[in-house]
Amino acid sequence: MTKKCKLFSSFLMAIVFFAMKPAFADCDGFYLAARAGATKYHIDNNHTTNLSDYAIDKRRFLASGALGYRYKHIRAEVEYLWRRKNKETVIGVSEARFQAQSLMFILYYDFFPYYWFTPYVDAGAGYTHNKTRYRDKVANTSFSSKDDNFTWSLGAGLSAKITNRLNLDVGYRYYDVGEITFHNGKSDANDQEVYVGLRYIM
Repeated sequence: MTKKCKLFSSFLMAIVFFAMKPAFADCDGFYLAARAGATKYHIDNNHTTNLSDYAIDKRRFLASGALGYRYKHIRAEVEYLWRRKNKETVIGVSEARFQAQSLMFILYYDFFPYYWFTPYVDAGAGYTHNKTRYRDKVANTSFSSKDDNFTWSLGAGLSAKITNRLNLDVGYRYYDVGEITFHNGKSDANDQEVYVGLRYIM
């Protein structure tokens, strides 16, 4: 092994040792969290038009804020999620809009809560407000609906300590958001999201 390889190996070992070294101070207590990412709904196609289906399924921006409490491996939080409104049009023919918001109670399990890096899993329950509007300009007809549905979620991610009070989270979540109402019936819907966020322990 060359001298450069030995130095590089020693450097990697030092990084691993530092990453696995616990940092206990100021890790538990109430925290505030802010997250942002991308979301994409998926719906059954039984009761949708091509335009309304695309307006709902299209990827869009999400933002959320949460208040939580952490004790050892467990975190519990209440989170509000806002998803950017989608709008799709065919010029002079039709228009479709879709918007969704959620309020969730989420439990997390941190595998290594006092270390610089830790994977985590989460599960949540709450409700989602879905708002859909479709307008046919040629036929001069329109349809709108509002659905408040029970929602559950499952997720996983990786958390990194920036300081003993500030954490960076990167994660993925799956949501079952119930049914969305269309002019000719209802369709089941789910949502998949990826996010990055900051958590500050107060």
